[in-house]
Amino acid sequence: MIISVKLFDYDKLKEQLKPGDKIIVLSCNNCAKKCKGLGGRAGLKGLSDKLEADGYNVTLRELCGIACSVDMVAKRGKEECTKKFFEEADVIIPLACEDGEDACALAFPHARVLKVTKTLGIGWGSPKEGVRLTTPLAGVDLSIDDPQGITIDEAAEKLGLFAGGF
Repeated sequence: MIISVKLFDYDKLKEQLKPGDKIIVLSCNNCAKKCKGLGGRAGLKGLSDKLEADGYNVTLRELCGIACSVDMVAKRGKEECTKKFFEEADVIIPLACEDGEDACALAFPHARVLKVTKTLGIGWGSPKEGVRLTTPLAGVDLSIDDPQGITIDEAAEKLGLFAGGF
């Protein structure tokens, strides 16, 4: 499983939005869901609810099975029930790995796609042990000696980032 965390907190996210932006929150229901609720239904609801409570115009809450698939993400913008929302979107906030963010940018070049996550590498998770990073990507400045890896919280803290949903 791909392990991703947030680059910044909710207040920093809001600084990237303008009043009147038509916002789509697109959430990965695979790896990002398993990263302490960064994505999935919980991440989608959490961020969308906060934005709406703060007066932002969330026009679509979109759950995507695998957000790193350009074809799957692009298909969302062509479906009859969602096409108009994607065509009119000013901003797309992908709750996904960096590949998911890139997929959104490729599929919807007219919209501002916010980069909100950092993909740390590969790991695993279980209900008992939580999410653990075992193999950092090149360029991720973490050394992991334990074959079981380190927790997503430890990884985020060491890098000055944030684990979990907004």
